Amino acid sequence: MKYALILFAFVFSTLTSAQEEWVGFNIEEETKQLYPKDVIPVVNEDTNQIAMFFTNRKVIFGNLHDQNKQLIGSINNVIIPKKGKILIGAIYDQETYTLFFSNNNKSHFSSVSLSFKTGNFKITEDLNIEFKKEKIVEYLVLKNKLHILSVSRKEDVLISRTLTDKGLIKTTHYDLSSQAIVNNIDRDYPLYPLLFGNPNYAAIEVVNSNVPNSLEQTNAFTKLYVDNNKLTITNNLFNKYTYVISLDLESDSYNFNSIINTGYTNNHHGANSNSFIHKDKLLTIYSTLDHLSFSAYNLDDFGLIKTFNINDKEEITFKNTPIIQEGGAFDDYRELEKTSKFLRKITQSKIGITAYSKNEDLIITLGASVEIDRGGFAMVNFGAFGVIAYGLILDSFNSYTRTKSTRISCLFDKDLNHKTGDIPLNEFDQIKNFQDANRTYNNAHLQTLFKYQSSYFLGNYNKRTGEYTLTKFDN
Repeated sequence: MKYALILFAFVFSTLTSAQEEWVGFNIEEETKQLYPKDVIPVVNEDTNQIAMFFTNRKVIFGNLHDQNKQLIGSINNVIIPKKGKILIGAIYDQETYTLFFSNNNKSHFSSVSLSFKTGNFKITEDLNIEFKKEKIVEYLVLKNKLHILSVSRKEDVLISRTLTDKGLIKTTHYDLSSQAIVNNIDRDYPLYPLLFGNPNYAAIEVVNSNVPNSLEQTNAFTKLYVDNNKLTITNNLFNKYTYVISLDLESDSYNFNSIINTGYTNNHHGANSNSFIHKDKLLTIYSTLDHLSFSAYNLDDFGLIKTFNINDKEEITFKNTPIIQEGGAFDDYRELEKTSKFLRKITQSKIGITAYSKNEDLIITLGASVEIDRGGFAMVNFGAFGVIAYGLILDSFNSYTRTKSTRISCLFDKDLNHKTGDIPLNEFDQIKNFQDANRTYNNAHLQTLFKYQSSYFLGNYNKRTGEYTLTKFDN
């Protein structure tokens, strides 16, 4: 009993010292008129200011705070463009913020620009963007520019349209027709169906590899990663190959690479594969009912660094957790004893691999997931805005903390040498523990999560008091 009390005191003191209420402000009057459906934080990296926008289908209101927690501006009754149904991105230019919208079928685009200083706003009802035999892949915000990425339905061409507060400023074509895109039997395969894959699955996911990710997010066939002005696309529609396409969004140059997944043979039926990019490494996974290969490559030259193998009749020597199964038909949590069961479960499901760094260590999770509702948050309507634009990561957090998967987690040093010991808690674990200890932060209204400087900020609205609070978590 004494040990339990000491442990509880340690955990409680850790939670309270690692987080603090950063700022609170009352929005009760604004919500009485039209209750907002979403909240969008925008971190102005030029001024270190945080703009908080609250939106519903008709209007926007917002507050602006500086790094000293002072309210330095507010704006109300900003009208959303008539056909603006989906927020696809936000940028800033000094004191002017521009929010971009599309209609439901992604055929019409509009924007509204506003100033906290003057309280004025300007609506552009039609940005005059036309797509010809193309399908939109994603919306990406980089360095205060919105990029609308699309793919030709008829040719192996990717198209990036770049927008600022002045509208469409550039259209760039990346012609991949000379590249060897082939299927498992090495027959030519078009780029368009390669990217969108099996229509029964959500084929494309924008991944923020700087935060922990669930297998539900990283098991997508096509994943997009952004680093400065470079967009990297990985694809694992076919089990034989991992395709890596890197686009320079400031020019029309690109790099195309493909590797044959380690462990692949052409007599494997029902095999499964995927990949994940973390920092300077490409991680791949390939599994069958009796074997799994997990490999790491240098992203610079795609040289193989190391391969780890799992066989169905052997113990897994590099795992630091049991084989965990969550979300089963009968048990929400169970541990599997046999490697063969692990291989069968993940090979017959949507396989994935994910990684994150903690201090000098690398934590890698291998497994497969079932589809779950990541609900409670409307950011699925915001394209890549939530992931890329300003570090908004609530969708990643919700998916990570509600995962339904079969998995193992493994601990390595930076050179991929396996280490013994427990998997360390990460920032998402810390925030989840705080939520569990504070009921008002569970299933909260207008909740958001984003990074500001080196810390995480959790936003939460209390309908009873009308107070919106930002709680800071040290990284």
